[in-house]
Amino acid sequence: MIRRALIALGLVAAVVVVVLLVSGGGGSSSGYVVRAIFDNGGFMVHGEQVRIAGANVGTINSVSVSQPGEPVAYRDGKLVDVPGKAIITMEIADPGFQDFRQDASCEIRPQSLIGEKFVDCNPTLPRAPGSPAPPSLKQIPDGQPGAGQYLLPLGNNTTSVDPDLINDIQTLPYAQRFRLIFNELGAGLAGRGKDIETIVKRANPVLRNTDRIFAMLTAQRDQLAQLASDSEEILGPLSRERSHVAGFFANAGAAGEASSERGRELEESFEKFPEFLRQFRLTMRSLQGFSDAAAPVFAELGRAAPSLTDATRTLTPFSEATTVALKSLGTAGEASGPLFAEAEPVIRTSKKLAQTGVSPTSELASLLTSIEKTKGWDFLNELIYNSAGVINGFDEYGHYARTLATIVNCPDYEPAAAGASGCVANFNGPNAQELGSVPTASVAAISSRIYRRISHELEVQTGGSAAAEGPATAIGQAGDLGSAQRSGSFSLGGSKPLLEYAWGQR
Repeated sequence: MIRRALIALGLVAAVVVVVLLVSGGGGSSSGYVVRAIFDNGGFMVHGEQVRIAGANVGTINSVSVSQPGEPVAYRDGKLVDVPGKAIITMEIADPGFQDFRQDASCEIRPQSLIGEKFVDCNPTLPRAPGSPAPPSLKQIPDGQPGAGQYLLPLGNNTTSVDPDLINDIQTLPYAQRFRLIFNELGAGLAGRGKDIETIVKRANPVLRNTDRIFAMLTAQRDQLAQLASDSEEILGPLSRERSHVAGFFANAGAAGEASSERGRELEESFEKFPEFLRQFRLTMRSLQGFSDAAAPVFAELGRAAPSLTDATRTLTPFSEATTVALKSLGTAGEASGPLFAEAEPVIRTSKKLAQTGVSPTSELASLLTSIEKTKGWDFLNELIYNSAGVINGFDEYGHYARTLATIVNCPDYEPAAAGASGCVANFNGPNAQELGSVPTASVAAISSRIYRRISHELEVQTGGSAAAEGPATAIGQAGDLGSAQRSGSFSLGGSKPLLEYAWGQR
């Protein structure tokens, strides 16, 4: 063991010895179990801790040695077996770490100076935000040892050199130490260059990661070459415009200084930015729905585009003529603008009138509708017609009115203290007497007035002079008007004057 430790120290890389140890704690579990392969599993026993970033996330279930036919690594995507390697099954109890990726790695570290050790694991390597995660560890297929467990291959794991092995070297004299190095170095390294390279890379994580970086660069050499070519084209204009670039950086510094002065406002803006993004996503979803729904419309519009183009070309003369009309309309609008402004109070008053007239107009409409439904107009016409038929009469001279409204003082009511009312009842009344008992002088006077009235009316109607006025007693002595007419002393001209006189005195 001491010789092998000296070899590891001389190579400045841990040259470890495969120590075949079989631990007695071979439990099994149905949870998330990682089957990690190491070159050396010395001092690892059942129940030791499994840590990630210093936190305990599980325990070791079992420690065993790989047998021929038992897969421990991948080569070209296929499982390969390497006998004599340490197999450590680890049960990860913390659910937050039950997702080891294919770039995961584990290392056996010393826990104390008395030989206790633990397994320090990294479920995945750090990566840039938004970059895809590597695939998860593959499960061992059925029919293979450790079926169902997640295989962490040999190339991903390392083992540290124990401090006690290094301290053991210090117990020998320097001459013996030097001799051991020279004697054993050649024998240990002869014909095993490939194995030494593999051991050095696995023993030093930095070299292993460097090898991965160079592999990535090699895989992307075409992109790097294109980047170099593009960089030359980009840097050429930048070199020509270096003054502007310098000005940009100077202005960027001023902008950064101004931004730092408004740090609080910017911080509040960034606090509101997630809510803005949420609302923006909702808006974009709505816009997407609108675009999906509008796709048929735009398709139809695309088919109609030629027709619309022809219509636009045809309407060009009309548009030109419309321009002249619109200019004239604009001139008229400028001239009529003040008039419309002056008419604004009238328009407002009309608006108020229209608003206040809503209720009366509605009521009038209801009234007219009701009259139309109940045939009120027909009944009103029948009332007028029947009333006219009742009032009017017909004799040998034609139609006449049965009633006549006269404007005299007889219908007026006058108190008795005012004296005589001036209304004389010639034929009846409270003081009337029979015609035969009236004195002759009174009858003669009445007859004389009748005669003069009739004569005057005849003169007006004929346009000539009436008959000579005879003695007043001509009518009175005759005893009635009929005898006077027959004697030829005057002509009545029909019964109309007498009737009008009679009606007028009443």
